[in-house]
Amino acid sequence: MIDGVVIKKLNKIPDDRGTILKMQESTDEEFKGFGEIYFSTIYPNVVKGWHLHKKAILNYAVIKGMIKLVLYDSRENSNTTNELMEIYMGTENYCLVQIPAGVWNGFRTVGNEYAIVADLITVNHKDDEMLRMDPWKSFIKYDWNVRDR
Repeated sequence: MIDGVVIKKLNKIPDDRGTILKMQESTDEEFKGFGEIYFSTIYPNVVKGWHLHKKAILNYAVIKGMIKLVLYDSRENSNTTNELMEIYMGTENYCLVQIPAGVWNGFRTVGNEYAIVADLITVNHKDDEMLRMDPWKSFIKYDWNVRDR
């Protein structure tokens, strides 16, 4: 577990009309503020990453499909510097993952359908300094390929 990362199981509330997928409320213990919320789609066999937000705390929830979220801690003052973390999240594991500022993240779909990722961040993107790296050519040694086991 990377220092400062929060994983919280979320509720799905079904009834005869459909389902409500709760994500975060301002009264939640892990709520750190609101800058903006956006939704990102990702097609099968695509990697979105690596991203690092210098100021924003990210709150991801996957409302359709499944992803493998990968985190890498490059923070110098962290207890988990240089550690990797994988989280499978989405339809089969509906949860909120909170990522502290300064932690690299990227994700890839799991399965054959596209995924929709919701991100509630604590600042507006224009007020955040985001860094990007190629997921296949970076100093982070991670193999994004599917591994049969």
